[in-house]
Amino acid sequence: MSNTCVAIDPNGDTLVILATKQDPPPSKEVTEPAGTTESPTFIEKHFLCSQKHLTLASRRASKLFSSAFKEASKQDDGLYHWDFGDVFDVHAFEVILKIIHGKPRGVPKIAQLDLLSQMASIVDDLECYDALSFCTDIWLWAYGGTYKLPERMDKTLAQLILVSFVFANKDIFQRCIQRAARYTCEGMPTFDLPIRADIPRRIEESEAGM
Repeated sequence: MSNTCVAIDPNGDTLVILATKQDPPPSKEVTEPAGTTESPTFIEKHFLCSQKHLTLASRRASKLFSSAFKEASKQDDGLYHWDFGDVFDVHAFEVILKIIHGKPRGVPKIAQLDLLSQMASIVDDLECYDALSFCTDIWLWAYGGTYKLPERMDKTLAQLILVSFVFANKDIFQRCIQRAARYTCEGMPTFDLPIRADIPRRIEESEAGM
C-alpha cells in the first residue's frame, strides 16, 4: 500500500490516515483463470495535523486522545496516528481538516451537493459542527428559498435532508422533509447515506399532518 503525505500543519504531531481504493489496471490480453479475483489495491493519504486543533474542533477527537486507546499514544515515528480506513472521501476530509486548522487556501467557496453530503458524513462522525458553521452557512445559501427541490424522492432530496440536518439549517430541512413526505409511500429510501434513523420517523409524522 503506497501513501502520500499532506502537511496541513507542518509542525503537527498527529497523522490522520485515510485510504482510497485504486482503480484496477487495464485488463491484460491473457484472460485470468475462472474464479480468480484480484485483491483491491488501496492508496493511503496521510495528513499531518495538530492534535490541539483537532481536539478543540472535534468532540470525538477530544475524547479519543484523552482515552486509553492506541490513538492516544505516540507511534514509533513520534506521531499520533488516527486511522479512518476507507470509510470517508479523501477530498472532503482534506477540506474539513483545512477549515479546522484555519487554512482557507483550497477550501471551495461553492460546494456541490455530492461534496456537501460527503462532508456532512464526516462532520457528524467527528462532531465538529461549530468549527465548520461559518462555511456551511455560506455553502447552503445556494440551496435556500429559491432552490427548486426535486419533485420525487430521489438521491438529491436525500442528500439535502442529510446536509441540512447535520449543518442545522432548519428552513431547508423542514422544506425537504415536507417534500419527502409528499413523495414517500412506504419508508424513506436513504440511498446508502448515513441519515439518522429518527429522520424517516419525522417524515412519517409530516405525512400524517398533511
